[in-house]
Amino acid sequence: MDFRKLPSNSEGLMLKLVCSENPTQVLREQYNGLSAQQEQELDGIIRELKELGYIDVKWADNEPYFVILNNSARTYSERLAEYNAHNPINATQGKKVRNTIFISHRSTDKSIADMLVDFFSGTGISKETVFCSSLPGNDINERISDEVRTALKSSAVNIAILSHDYYQSAYCLNEAGVLWYEDVPVIPVALPEINSGNMYGFLNNEYKLRRLDSDTDISYIYDTVSEAVSAPHTKASLITYENNKLRTRYAEYLKARELPPGGSDISIADTIAEITTDDERIVLYYILHENVRKVSKSTISSWLNKCEIRDVNVDNAFDLLSSFDNGTVNNDTLEFGIDAFRQYSANAAQILPPLKKCVDQHIELAVNTFKKIWSDDTLDINIRLFIAYIVEERMRAFGDRWMAEGEIKNIRQWESKNALDSTLSSNYGSCLEFFIQNELVYASSWTSYGNPREYTLFPSLQELLFNCPHKIMEELQKVKDAYHLDLPF
Repeated sequence: MDFRKLPSNSEGLMLKLVCSENPTQVLREQYNGLSAQQEQELDGIIRELKELGYIDVKWADNEPYFVILNNSARTYSERLAEYNAHNPINATQGKKVRNTIFISHRSTDKSIADMLVDFFSGTGISKETVFCSSLPGNDINERISDEVRTALKSSAVNIAILSHDYYQSAYCLNEAGVLWYEDVPVIPVALPEINSGNMYGFLNNEYKLRRLDSDTDISYIYDTVSEAVSAPHTKASLITYENNKLRTRYAEYLKARELPPGGSDISIADTIAEITTDDERIVLYYILHENVRKVSKSTISSWLNKCEIRDVNVDNAFDLLSSFDNGTVNNDTLEFGIDAFRQYSANAAQILPPLKKCVDQHIELAVNTFKKIWSDDTLDINIRLFIAYIVEERMRAFGDRWMAEGEIKNIRQWESKNALDSTLSSNYGSCLEFFIQNELVYASSWTSYGNPREYTLFPSLQELLFNCPHKIMEELQKVKDAYHLDLPF
């Protein structure tokens, strides 16, 4: 397999495992104290290392119980050195040398630019390679100075710090046009008030936003910049340290930061005082987060199920929210009043956090319910057979009413394949009803009379069962063995 240099976060984890005496214990410790977002990022790193053949991980009770380090992981450092030797720095082959990191930003966002400069310096990238556009006079005219123009011509990678102030500056918008035109990577770093819905001009939502409160995004910034300027190799532990330091500085900056224009004159309490029910708060959160004024009931319902947000009356939310500024509800679609939408969306960065708290209070993960039921050891053996069928066939959706016949046919094929008797196919209806009553599935398709005809596993339970822990797999195998059908030949 051709050698592939890993991103710094993946490389750091792998080298930490290689250098440890107990890789399994080290990997378990990586999950301690992580947020849900950080867990997903770590899962992604592990998945990448597995797909590339560096490691293999066995799971039990949703945590690693055995880590295998393949030879490619143990020899990674040597192969990296050989790779670097065959890819010398500044191999220009007659091309014009580009070695500048150009940071485009409004002078009011200079603190963010300074953080990035310090981060690059801390990871071994010289400050001398960084050019910041916050020069005296840049915010009071539209003409790009000769010094800025020269820096742009030598830039190997361009970073734009996007904020409300950035988009209000004619100079910054002109600079963004040059960044868009240059044939080098552009990394948009967004402050909280900027999202894909309110980007415009040359740096619009065609670009993926990066944020300085995300390990993954910071690692992407480092990898892209270091490769662009052919920076020397830096120890993964140092990159991790600087990554954490940057996130901490950024969080402290946001706490002390003044609200952007348009949001400073309206208090959060005054803005959302009229929102009196959780139904309204949760639907309004979706509207502002997605930056849309019109939304259908089916879209909201799909989002609620995907995020496992429970006990929300969408009809009630639509009725109440439509009372604002002459909003309407037609054909199960809410159209939020235009003036109300502009007021709320202009202050989204301040309004979303308190609304998010309400959303979080309504999240109930099906996987937690399942784990409790499983640990109580009271599951009927038919239900355990049904779980075995789900795990082995990776079943997400289950037919009901007239669609149940097709599901039973699939179960019979599974029983035949595994030489099992007809216990599960004969008891499918009661098994599905158990999952419905315990809210492990949600209705995902309906008949013309509005009755559910199909149910789908909640995402968190899909994740568990499709990556089934070893202990559960052993128990499921015992259940299958108990229903094994002895053939007469």
